[in-house]
Amino acid sequence: MKVSFNSVKAVLTDIEGTTSSISFVKDVLFPYSKKHLKDFVQKHEGDPQVRRILKEVESLEAGDPLEVLLRWIDEDKKITPLKEIQGLIWEEGYKKGEIKGHIYEDAYRKLKEWHERGIPIYVYSSGSVKAQKLLFGHTPYGDINYLFSGYFDTKIGSKKDPESYRRIAKEIGFKPEEILFLSDNVDEVKSASEVGMKVVRFAREGENEYLENFPFPQVRSFEDLEIL
Repeated sequence: MKVSFNSVKAVLTDIEGTTSSISFVKDVLFPYSKKHLKDFVQKHEGDPQVRRILKEVESLEAGDPLEVLLRWIDEDKKITPLKEIQGLIWEEGYKKGEIKGHIYEDAYRKLKEWHERGIPIYVYSSGSVKAQKLLFGHTPYGDINYLFSGYFDTKIGSKKDPESYRRIAKEIGFKPEEILFLSDNVDEVKSASEVGMKVVRFAREGENEYLENFPFPQVRSFEDLEIL
């Protein structure tokens, strides 16, 4: 069923489960970062950025920071230093050609259409901004970062905190009600709606179930979305 929106001046989109498959993150990116974490840290132990990340990990939890990071990967923690070091590891993987970013064809087509219509598109993901740019920079459609006007990660705040969406609206210069937020996550959709954003939940076939009596619109793909 098509879902249409009027008065949308900007789009804010999630990645995992929305533009890209959950399995790509769970089955490709996470295992890659876990496999290469220790070697990467040993190789870059003199890098100030890596040292800073490890110190941040130590400040958050006692113990060997490498073991903590490995456990956080298993637990899918949305913690900034973890996302930062994963982004650095994935960067090497993309450059070596060992990773290719995934994006659904329907997502690429619709995002391209909106971009060509002059609608600015922003990304908000728990993955670091670096990781976001790497994923969209190495897709089957080439580097598609030109489609996006900006990126946000957990540095702006938790995706389940309404205040994060208020901050994003202020930063990009639009009223919340002028922004359409797209995500597969129920809590994120509710949080964005609390500040007045228009919202859509993605329930892609085989990835997320379609929820009965959900108070906000749900779609199976970007083809079901129309900005008038």
